[in-house]
Amino acid sequence: MLRALCASLRRLCPESCPRCGFESDLGFCGDCRLDFPRIESACPRCGLPLPCGPCPGSLRDWHIDAIRSPYVYGLPLARFLRDLKYRGQRRLGRALGLLLAAELKAAATGVDAIVGTPLHQRRLRARTFNQADEIALALASHLRLPQLVSGIQRKLDTRPQTELNRKNRIENPLRAFSVSRNLRGLRIAVVDDVITTGATVNALADTLKSAGALRVEAWSVARSVSFDLDRA
Repeated sequence: MLRALCASLRRLCPESCPRCGFESDLGFCGDCRLDFPRIESACPRCGLPLPCGPCPGSLRDWHIDAIRSPYVYGLPLARFLRDLKYRGQRRLGRALGLLLAAELKAAATGVDAIVGTPLHQRRLRARTFNQADEIALALASHLRLPQLVSGIQRKLDTRPQTELNRKNRIENPLRAFSVSRNLRGLRIAVVDDVITTGATVNALADTLKSAGALRVEAWSVARSVSFDLDRA
């Protein structure tokens, strides 16, 4: 019923591409998508362009089974990711989720559920919404996968990753998450807007597997291939 209602509303009020303004029911239109820098040949383990050595996925404490990030974190895409995350443009979550969904249809067959990377309650109150959940909502709906929210939370209010150097980014989110639901045997995709070092999604993957998850992938719209660019 809800899906039919949403479809009817979209017919009455057609959606438009956030970049060029032309009508598009897939978020960003095909022409604008072509302008977003892509990762053409990625390491299946860490998601960085090949060759990726030394690969983060080879580390002993690496808990993510695969990272899937189709785009490089660079302009013009980075502007929309920042507008969603820092400028309150919540509607961009749907467009970015649909952008990611178009790239991950095949990967979705190996996933049972989607989890948006949680924010701590204090930061959630300040922002009023979680950008990862907004992307995950559109992604889950389009791929017809359940989105898990309850019982998965960020219990520690760690410093924002953008304020830290690479070494501290890796250590910052350790033990930041908690899970109070049974995930036994589930194959989960953790969703975020951007993955830089992978430390946050790796810490979450560790916690999800401790709660019984069989496999955890990390999906993001973009992958930072330059640490300096992410701090810009």
